[in-house]
Order: sequence, then C-alpha cells, then structure tokens
Amino acid sequence: MKTQLELNIRSRGAMSGVLTMGSLDPAFDAATGVDGEPVVVDLRTVEFVEPAGLCALAALLEYLCARCEVVDLALTGRDVPAYLERMNFFRSFGERVRTNADVASLEERKRHNPGTLQELINFHAEEEIPGIIERISEILENQGYRLRERVAICSTLSEVCANAAEHGVSSFGAYAAVQAYHHIVSGPRRRGEEVLIAIADGGVGVRETLSRNSKYAEHTTTDNDALRHALEMGVSATGEIGRGGGLALVAGIAARAGGSLSLRSGSGRVTVYENRKNSRNVPEFPGTFVRVSLPRTQQDISSG
Repeated sequence: MKTQLELNIRSRGAMSGVLTMGSLDPAFDAATGVDGEPVVVDLRTVEFVEPAGLCALAALLEYLCARCEVVDLALTGRDVPAYLERMNFFRSFGERVRTNADVASLEERKRHNPGTLQELINFHAEEEIPGIIERISEILENQGYRLRERVAICSTLSEVCANAAEHGVSSFGAYAAVQAYHHIVSGPRRRGEEVLIAIADGGVGVRETLSRNSKYAEHTTTDNDALRHALEMGVSATGEIGRGGGLALVAGIAARAGGSLSLRSGSGRVTVYENRKNSRNVPEFPGTFVRVSLPRTQQDISSG
C-alpha cells in the first residue's frame, strides 16, 4: 500500500496554484514517518513552480529516495511537467522517481535559454560553485542590477553555497535554482520584474553549525534563535574575521527592493522584509534553505 504525501497549495490569492517551499510543509512533516513503504508525492494541484519550490521538492525527494523503495510523482497537464523538464529536474530524478508524465516527449522539444534562468543544479564541492555564481551574476546583470549589488549578492550566495558544500554532509550535497520573471511573482501582483534565487542543502543545519562555536552558545537554544543570529553581521561558524554577515547584506538589498530573504533550517524559519522580520516554527527541514526575492517595479526599471 502506498503512502500519499499531500501538499498545501493555495487555491486563492496571488500565490494560488504555486509550488513554494511552504506548500511542501505537510509532505515534509509526513515524510518523517515514512519507513520503507512506497510513497506518492501528489503535485496534481500545482499550476506553477518557482525556484524555491523546485529546490524544496528536490530536497524532499532526496530524503524520500534514501528511505523508500519506490517514490512516485503524480503530475497533471503539460505546463508543470514541461517546466520541470526545462529546469533539468528529470535529469536528476528520472532514474530514481517514477512519474505519470511523458518525459520522453518533453525532452524532444527545442530548448533555448534567454538568459533568465539557472536550471536546477546539484553540487557537492566548492570547485563547482564559481560556475553557478557566474550564471547568477549574468542573470542579475541582464535584469539591470548594478555592479555593487551584483557583487554583494553573488559574494554572499557564494558563501552560502560554500557552506552547503562544506557543512552539507549528506549524500546529495546541495541544489540551486534561479529564474528571472517579466512579472512580479511574490506577493500582490505588480507590474515589474523579479529574480528568485533558491539554495537547499541536506546538511546538519544552521543551529548545529553555529553551536560548534562556543561564543554563540546563548544564540542556539532554538532553531529560530540560531537563524536570527545567522542574519547578524559578522556571524559565521568559524568566527573568522571577514566571514559571515553576508546574509544580512543580501537581506537588506532584497528588503529595500520590496522583496525578502527567507532562511530556514530545522524547525525554524526567519523571513526578512523591509520593515519587519518574521519568525515561525515549521515542520522539520533536513538541512538549510535560502530563498531570495529581488523584485523591480516598473518605476524602478524606468528610473534605472
């Protein structure tokens, strides 16, 4: 008998039908109780997939593949399967996850890359990171981000990726995906553009990483405590001068643009917006997850 993992896909509002990290919470919660039996991840209510949902889905499937003899992915229609194929999802999971989608016919389509995306990429070592960061920088440049902004964002994401490779002691390493949209995806619909960046690893998590440095002991009581502290300037697991704090810089850039940075690990999630910082307890995430939203309104584009 198969265990079906349900999702929480919104049916109304700006994020209706969108696969996000949060919409996979019920599946992550249920996955902790799986013990070898076949499972089905049901995506039939999904109409649109953003990079955060893609990376989170990859992390969920890696978690399940290590624990289950059979993992099925239920899809419907053509748009979502076509997007997953375009983002190289089936290259990572085609041999390990069964699906009802006709992947062979999707692979026959002509591809082109308009300079707006970094397909889902799996990495394990620091040597792989420069290529990922270079691609992110190209996307940001194509979207009109200034050099100093690109340097700040890319140097921090390089540090995040390096941490994922260094601390992500898991069989699958880490995943990253990026896409630039000609509309604003996150929150209320506005005219403009948006770049969404997501990175997920299957490592020990932020709390465990920071707890290795004794001076952070009072800041690692809970996962949310650790996440809030990780978003302070100068905080790193090693305590080395010059390391850490980049997340705070990127959070500031994103917030000033009207976007956000969300950091998730263990049972905690902290999201930084322009005028507030929200913390909440969430189902356990096996590793660390970062999502950056960088919107540009039509006014920003015109004045830029």
